[in-house]
Amino acid sequence: MEFFFVLCFFIFFSVSDSHCPPAPGLKCYECTSGLSGTCTKKERHCPDQCVSVNTATYFAGVKQEVVRKGCAANAGQCITGSLNLGVVRTTVNSRCCSTDLCNSQSVPALTKKSLNGRKCYTCVDDICTGSVSCEGDEDHCISGTADAGGVRMTVKGCASRSYCVSPASSILAAGISGGVSCCNSDLCNGAEGVNLSLLLLLGPLLSSILLH
Repeated sequence: MEFFFVLCFFIFFSVSDSHCPPAPGLKCYECTSGLSGTCTKKERHCPDQCVSVNTATYFAGVKQEVVRKGCAANAGQCITGSLNLGVVRTTVNSRCCSTDLCNSQSVPALTKKSLNGRKCYTCVDDICTGSVSCEGDEDHCISGTADAGGVRMTVKGCASRSYCVSPASSILAAGISGGVSCCNSDLCNGAEGVNLSLLLLLGPLLSSILLH
């Protein structure tokens, strides 16, 4: 289960506005449901846009949703689409707006889409030669290098175009040390292996997150 919960935190921090400084201007609702599902709203001032985000992560048949409202510091926090790493799939549905308290309504999780015919390489344990079938608008293959507890690892899978073109780079922005690359043809993201088990590497990172 470590991979599932770490991805939840990756997603949360990649769309979080925790560094958005308060300033007079646009008034937005702010809250985060965490893993409880409850989002108690308060008001804050934002410099540019308000955002309402629903992030859903699927692992081993279990769905976990996180709802957040607050400031949208840049266009990378207004993405909508999905990321499929094979063993775990995450969807993000974001709605940005620019009038006072316009993010009062929560947005729903994206619905499951049918397979689109694209295939990309993915990593399972220490082998990145397997493939995953992409869904919906996941028309790109993605590769990234994450840093867990000081150890670098490779992640691969399918991604919506929005993750590849946004200034935030991708939904894996938190923890990425070597950047993200995308391509848009079958199995174009290479099949290189990594040296250590991805699931084992994520264990220490999860522990450090939960203890803070």
